[in-house]
Amino acid sequence: MVADLFSQRLDPDLWGHKAARLSQVADLGLSVPPGLCLSTAALAHGTSEAIASLRTWLELYRPRRVVVRTSSTLEDGLECAHAGRSVSLLNCPPDASALARVIDQDLLSREELEAVSGGCVLVQEQAEASLYGVAFLSQDRLLVEASPYPDGATAGMPLRMRARRDARRFRASTGPDQVPSLTLTAQLHPLCQQLSAHFGFDVDVEWAWNGATVLVLQVRPITRAALEWAS
Repeated sequence: MVADLFSQRLDPDLWGHKAARLSQVADLGLSVPPGLCLSTAALAHGTSEAIASLRTWLELYRPRRVVVRTSSTLEDGLECAHAGRSVSLLNCPPDASALARVIDQDLLSREELEAVSGGCVLVQEQAEASLYGVAFLSQDRLLVEASPYPDGATAGMPLRMRARRDARRFRASTGPDQVPSLTLTAQLHPLCQQLSAHFGFDVDVEWAWNGATVLVLQVRPITRAALEWAS
């Protein structure tokens, strides 16, 4: 089975939580990079159909670079977070045959993916942005961490910005200036509120920001026991 993120709301039992939530975010009218979902069940029978689907998708969206990610029922659930268990391969070439080889060699060989009855490989346009990061919203309090690198905030690299915001105050603890911090958090706060209200849980959102628009890269329940807030 193959599905476009923008075509329908995907069933998490068939496509995994990551892909299913992103399809809902897109359906809400929020910005999400285009993506093609290739079910693990279909890929288990070979990648020939995937190559044809990838060629069609690449011709339609013409991405400059592609990120290949896994989406499964074993990760990002309310009762089974297991954050960091999935694979994300950045800077992949927009070539169908090359992507099929990457999927076959680097993803389908993983025991976790082969054992999943519901899940997919998600091929997405890689966001071109000035900042990338994560945003945690808990009890209407927002914590934002940002990096100039696509996986900087999630891989533990030095941060460009760390900011906290709630109904009464804003505080940026790192960053060369506050203008990007104020602008970015002013966009992220209502976006995270909307996502939290829609999904019904405190959210951990991966995002990319191009200076004008926030792109949603992933939404999952907060896995930290508690957030630390400035006194």
